[in-house]
Amino acid sequence: MRGTGSKSAVVFTQEATWGTMDTTPQAIHGINYRSINLGGSKNTFQSETINRQRAVVGLADGNKAVQGSIVTDFLPEGLEILIRHLLGKGTVLTTGSGPYTHVLKGSVDTLEGLSIQKSFTNINKHFLYLGCRVNAMDIDIVQEGFHSVTWDLIGKTETVHNIEQIDIDTAIYPTKNGFTGYQVTIETDHTGSWVALGKCVSGSIKIANNIETDGYVLGSDERESAEYGVRNCSGNFSMFFEDTELYALYTAGTECGLRYVFNNGTESVTIQFPKVKLGGESPSIDSPTGVNLNFTFQARYDATSATDVIVTIVNSSASIELQEGE
Repeated sequence: MRGTGSKSAVVFTQEATWGTMDTTPQAIHGINYRSINLGGSKNTFQSETINRQRAVVGLADGNKAVQGSIVTDFLPEGLEILIRHLLGKGTVLTTGSGPYTHVLKGSVDTLEGLSIQKSFTNINKHFLYLGCRVNAMDIDIVQEGFHSVTWDLIGKTETVHNIEQIDIDTAIYPTKNGFTGYQVTIETDHTGSWVALGKCVSGSIKIANNIETDGYVLGSDERESAEYGVRNCSGNFSMFFEDTELYALYTAGTECGLRYVFNNGTESVTIQFPKVKLGGESPSIDSPTGVNLNFTFQARYDATSATDVIVTIVNSSASIELQEGE
């Protein structure tokens, strides 16, 4: 029998200690995914010793590297824990009562990690990854269809089991539709208030933690460290060329606020960067049809907001699960 993508499952729990699975977690969370290539890999090294047979005389294994990505729809509910592990261990401020508003900020403190199980249920093979940390989140914003988000992960260990290590049937899975191209606006604050940009075509957001991947030590082939680096927030957007207002900001090097607002009328996710600097290029004429302006952005720490990124989630979840021991 062959493993089948449509008969597979991905579940995860939070870790109280990096690289150690919590056997009594607060909850088990499931992920509905477009694709997943999270896995283990290792190099093979050959001896450079010269011999009279003109052949390789020795082979050795390299370090085991656990890394890869999970691609999902960008959802209003069900991604909160992944977003928190991306941003850090800052205080979660929750207000309201159905819908609830959760405010998360990029933080200097970090969470421990995630235990993730990738299961091929029809052949009973279960790949368990411990010590997984969210290295980056990439959101691809499209004009038509569902926006996608790629979660880039760095992990510690991979083991393969014939029985589930994390119970699939008790997992909580997302149930809401993802946001579509009709449910997003891009806004700037360069005049003292937030103003929606007219006629945006596409865009992207990348928040990266730049986690170390070479934390190996003598006597072990598995990572002994996966420390967080400097958080980097960047992205881009393209819009109809109708005026030069934003282009003037770019050429002058003027900083502004930038935010992406995903809103389906009931739930929303707002990703706000209090201070960004725009990059771009002058509009080019590539065809006889319409001309677009293309911008990039790079965020920095804003002392007033005490962060470089703020994520505000409005949904029906009464709370966001904290890490064990918080």
